[in-house]
Formats: sequence, C-alpha cells, structure tokens
Amino acid sequence: MDKSVERGGAPASSGRFGAIIAPIDAVTRAGNLVAGLALLAILVMITAEIVSRNLMGRSLPFSWDYSAYAMGTAFMMASADALRRGAHVRVTAVLEAVPYRFSRVLEFGACLAGLAACAALAWALTEMAWLSFQRGSTSATVMRTPLAWPQGLTALGAIILTLQCAAQLLRLARGERLAEGAAIE
Repeated sequence: MDKSVERGGAPASSGRFGAIIAPIDAVTRAGNLVAGLALLAILVMITAEIVSRNLMGRSLPFSWDYSAYAMGTAFMMASADALRRGAHVRVTAVLEAVPYRFSRVLEFGACLAGLAACAALAWALTEMAWLSFQRGSTSATVMRTPLAWPQGLTALGAIILTLQCAAQLLRLARGERLAEGAAIE
C-alpha cells in the first residue's frame, strides 16, 4: 500500500502536484534509511568502544566523534520523514476550535513559516559545510576528520526537510489534511 494512502490522502503520485510530491517523498524515505543506518553505526561504534575499553584497556579514538556526527546525521535525515508522517509535535487544539476555512489559512501560514525556517536552516548548514570544504577545516580531535563531510550530511538532511515542507504545502494546496501522529495528540 502506498504510504500516502496510509496518511489519509490520495497517493502522492496522483492528482495535482503528484509529479512533484512523489519524488520528494522518495528522497524523504531515502533520508530516513540513511538515518536508520546512522543509528546502527552509532550502536556498532559505542559497542566496540565498550568492548575495547573493557577487554583491551584502550579506547577507540574515533568512536565518540563519529557517533556524534552520526547522531547529527540521523537527526536531520529523519526529520523530513517525521514531518511527512505527522510525528512532529503540532498544536491542533486551535485548528479544531476555529471554522474549517480559517483552520486552512492557519495551516498554510504554519507551513509557510516552517518552510522559511527550514530553508534558512538548510542555507546556513550548507554554507557552513561549503566553507569547511573550502578552508579544509578538520576536527580538533586526534582523528582530524574533514568537517565538510559530517556537516554536508547534516545540510543534506536540512535540504530534504525543506523539500518535505514544500511538499506539505502542496498537499494543503490540493486539499489534503496533513498527517497527525496518533501518539502526539
């Protein structure tokens, strides 16, 4: 079953804006996969660190740094799919208390504000990664990791989140209700 049908709307590929929303949703799902792999990498690195410390009496020089980079990657890469599925916190009490037409205006306004905030975040993170790349910036740790790589992954997650914000706006424009996570209500 198509994931967008599970959300209560039409399939992403059907209807108005489907040719735009469907590829954004595909990229969003790919970002979610990267987030899952990043969490798995954290598990492996921290487990290896614990085993190394307890059995060999020495720490792995990369485990904490790379786990932190993976956490930033996981956080940003998963945020777009959380938005798509309605897992972000939304205050729906106001939407339920006002007339339907006004609630739609509020939803559009909130989506536009979210899109602007996410675009600013994506711009800033992309600029930071680009500057790190240009300057050859490395971490101040023993690993001397080129910072453009972890910063670039975080920026990519912010770009995907921005695209998903735009897709949410298009969903509203075609008359859909945005997903609301049942556990969040």
